[in-house]
Amino acid sequence: MGANVSAEQQEKLLLLGLQTAHLIHDWNNLLTLLQAQSAELPPSEAALNLAASLHEAAAVPRQLLGYLQSKNSPPSVVVLDEWLRFVRSDFRQLIGPRMRFLVHDGAPGAAIRVDPHQLRNAVLNLVLNARAAISESGRIVVESAADGSTVVLRVRDDGRGMDEAVRGRLFEPFFSAGTDSQGTGLGLSSVKVFVEASAGSVSVESAPAQGTTFTLRFPLVR
Repeated sequence: MGANVSAEQQEKLLLLGLQTAHLIHDWNNLLTLLQAQSAELPPSEAALNLAASLHEAAAVPRQLLGYLQSKNSPPSVVVLDEWLRFVRSDFRQLIGPRMRFLVHDGAPGAAIRVDPHQLRNAVLNLVLNARAAISESGRIVVESAADGSTVVLRVRDDGRGMDEAVRGRLFEPFFSAGTDSQGTGLGLSSVKVFVEASAGSVSVESAPAQGTTFTLRFPLVR
């Protein structure tokens, strides 16, 4: 902790962390029960949507645990296209049947050095953010590209988009433009922290009614 944090504040933060850990344990137990019960439902669109929602809910405690851990798993070399092929079925399940989900792997053999767990959380946050921006049906695309000494990862959607005022505050912790807008609390802030900690950068392009594109850039590992 920084020098400006008092002993009393440190104690409160520690207590908050312990309480959050207990809540995560209880949340996981409840989710396990609900997922088991949902698996017994007859196949239907409602059952698929429920399964997708429960899968999304299961990501919340993993994200919280990431914030609570003082150390993350060590960075490793990740071949981005291979990683995308490995995780795309998990992300597709989150989207639901009414939206198209496409993965374009355009950086064959290109590798980056990142924490794989944080990379998954970052892309998960962007995919969920894209899904929230689409009212009924639409398309979400995750794509990779190689650009000289940089590896690019994009997540784009054809949802409602954002104006300049929202874009300017999008990565602020706890910022939200409203329940039906993009801007998902710590999610996007954590994406920026992760990417910059990995010696990369993140940017966003968006306009009202024109969708949104998040671009993550990482140094190429040679």
